[in-house]
Amino acid sequence: MRLQTRMGAAILSPGDLDFNVYRAFKNPTREAAEPFRFVDGELIERFLDVGEAAQRDICKGLGYGVEDVRNLVEELKKLH
Repeated sequence: MRLQTRMGAAILSPGDLDFNVYRAFKNPTREAAEPFRFVDGELIERFLDVGEAAQRDICKGLGYGVEDVRNLVEELKKLH
């Protein structure tokens, strides 16, 4: 979830919307300002498309290096 939060801050979603606004939950009985327990695989996969400098910025404070995160995302990508 921390990776997704960092990615959402660094990468714009379709329509240049903030990630939390783009993936917010809304139905006739409930509305949330941001996603809750939702992992956006498309956003996570975009980690592989951004440049090395952006990947380093995203990984700051996560406790993992760029190569570790890159390998994790590639493994997750193979699952679907």
